[in-house]
Amino acid sequence: MAKVPRVIIIDPDRESAVELQKMLQLIGFEVLASAGYGVEAFTLALQLRPDLVLLRVEEPLVRPIQTLVKLNDGMPDLPIIVYSTEANIRLMRQSMVGGASDYLQEPLTEEELEASILRVLERKEREMARRRGELEDPVPQGTIVTVFGAKGGIGKTTIASNLAVALAMDAHQTVALVDMDTRFGDVAITMDIPVERSIADLARNLHNIDRVTLRDYLVEHESGVRILPAPTRPSDWRNLTAAHIRDVVDVLAQTHDFVVLDTPGTFNEIVAAAIEVGTIILLITTLDMASIKDTVLALEMLHERFGNDEERIKVILNRAGMDTGVKEKDVERTLDSPLWWKIPQDIDVMKAGQLGRPIVMSRPNSKAAVEMREIARALAGIRNRNRAAKGGGLGRLIRPLFKRSA
Repeated sequence: MAKVPRVIIIDPDRESAVELQKMLQLIGFEVLASAGYGVEAFTLALQLRPDLVLLRVEEPLVRPIQTLVKLNDGMPDLPIIVYSTEANIRLMRQSMVGGASDYLQEPLTEEELEASILRVLERKEREMARRRGELEDPVPQGTIVTVFGAKGGIGKTTIASNLAVALAMDAHQTVALVDMDTRFGDVAITMDIPVERSIADLARNLHNIDRVTLRDYLVEHESGVRILPAPTRPSDWRNLTAAHIRDVVDVLAQTHDFVVLDTPGTFNEIVAAAIEVGTIILLITTLDMASIKDTVLALEMLHERFGNDEERIKVILNRAGMDTGVKEKDVERTLDSPLWWKIPQDIDVMKAGQLGRPIVMSRPNSKAAVEMREIARALAGIRNRNRAAKGGGLGRLIRPLFKRSA
């Protein structure tokens, strides 16, 4: 961003406004002034024409929401970020209906505040550029699910394949499953499909691909999942770059609701690209000490790149309940991160893999299949009322949204 963003604070609590001003100045933003609600706030915004407004909203809501609505009506292009000590749905909804661009829950952190401001201002810049005709029309974009783990043998391919099938069959989504395992590439075996063309072939011919010819490179599974297999010769990976991966995934995301990326238990340029493009990253670990140690390092790397983004980075414990001497609560403490989901140890998973038929199809009511089907439903935004009432999987998806911001 070329210029320093100019901000005004609307907060009747003067001490709070001063503290927020200090935080903003430390981050590097220019605070023009602060004001209370009503006429003072509207007059100040009209005179100073800031790039952004930070507005406190607390009960009773009459004055703060009235101020928010008036600002939005009078200056519809002015982004307004609401902050509050409360995180209840009613307050959030009224703020968003009133025109808020984002909602932050106190106590605020410098990292969170800066990220919100930059995100809101970038969105405004894109909107203005599109109005001026400087941007191309937006294209459809599906959700990219990167299944990642820092160690081999922890069930990534099994989870990726079953999630893809569950998304297609249970959630009725269009799904592409991409085998990006540069070492083994077992998706074809797990799904029992032939490999005639691979991701390497698609990448080589990407400039000639359209929505129709794209299907020639995908193998359609009986579940409806379209699979882009790994090359049968590992040497074919040598000609693929991170740019190829990004382009391939982008094309698939324009034509599918979900793109599931199965990655190897290592870290290289291909895996880095898969993580970078992921809308959501499912980090797989087990109760094995080596897996936990490697997952700690993987989380550090992901947090360094994306921040502590619980919406984007979800840790899944596979083979939960397995007797290794390690407790699940110890895993959370060691990782310093919550477990988003737990898939239980289930001997039927291995049997299904040997038959080349995902367990969500062969044994849909088995323990592991039930959990993977519910993960798929949660990713697709389909509420499972029974689980939500018990504080189960979908509750684990929703709760982080209201911890700090919405």
